[in-house]
Amino acid sequence: MTPEDVAAAATVRRWLASVALQDASAQDRDRRLALLADFCRHTGQSPDELVHGCLRTTKAGDTAISAKRRTAMNATIDEFVAERGLDGRDAVVTGNTLRSFLVHNGIFIQGRAWRG
Repeated sequence: MTPEDVAAAATVRRWLASVALQDASAQDRDRRLALLADFCRHTGQSPDELVHGCLRTTKAGDTAISAKRRTAMNATIDEFVAERGLDGRDAVVTGNTLRSFLVHNGIFIQGRAWRG
């Protein structure tokens, strides 16, 4: 999946609008899109599938966040960051950039804070 493919997804457009990335520098926006595209390749899922994969349908037919799938997604993000050989601040920022995509699409997920 290319950054251009990723940018076309509805969930990515929502993310870009929500965090005002459409007004960010082209370099910053492209870096984030490339990171998300790499993560999508890592998981074998599209951005929309990443979001929908964290959801479940309740017995009443409502949509809710799946705690198990959210935990699995957090572990997948940490695995992806580790496989890239990142540590320290770079690891935290990379992971939290991916989590930001999920948060701005309604998936409450937390990562570590950089403590220097």
